[in-house]
Amino acid sequence: MEISLYLAVAQWTLLFGFAFLVIMLYRQLGHVFGAKAPFKHGPPAGTRAESFEYKRVSDHTLQYVAPGGGQPALLAFVNPTCQACEELVRALSAAHKSGDLKDLRVLLLISEPATYLQISDAFRATDLEIGQILSKAPLNSYKVTATPLVIAIDAGGVIGASGAATELAEVRGFIRACFVPHHEPHFPDLPVVQKADAAH
Repeated sequence: MEISLYLAVAQWTLLFGFAFLVIMLYRQLGHVFGAKAPFKHGPPAGTRAESFEYKRVSDHTLQYVAPGGGQPALLAFVNPTCQACEELVRALSAAHKSGDLKDLRVLLLISEPATYLQISDAFRATDLEIGQILSKAPLNSYKVTATPLVIAIDAGGVIGASGAATELAEVRGFIRACFVPHHEPHFPDLPVVQKADAAH
């Protein structure tokens, strides 16, 4: 009787352990392949970018994103606990050091607590501006369902491209999307470029 009970407990323990390992393996595979898979989130190219407020992490002051002021912008929705986001921040920092971002306003936007920045070497080391999102409004208007998400906005405030990026070559594709007419949004090397209905 005791042996049967012991075997039953051991079997259930092994079963739960196996299920846990399967779940962890699934998540790891999702990270490995997910960064390169097309993301379905993000606003379609050709639509107008929305304005919103954020808190600048460096000095805790309220700032405003107002696309269409004559300067192209690159918005990166990222979080310190996201490994792919760290890769994007490193790529953006490399682009910044090489001078690729000199004519752009580049903003890293986080929705996690600013204290989490301390756990990420990439976020601590970057010289790029980091902003704390104050509400869900920007996440909703820019259709942020996962991070990282990059939004390329031209000087007129129109979105040229949106999607995921983790490598410098992909970042440079988004940079180019900031400087072309919004009715020509397609770039083969970008993970995702969605066209608005009005552009057809």
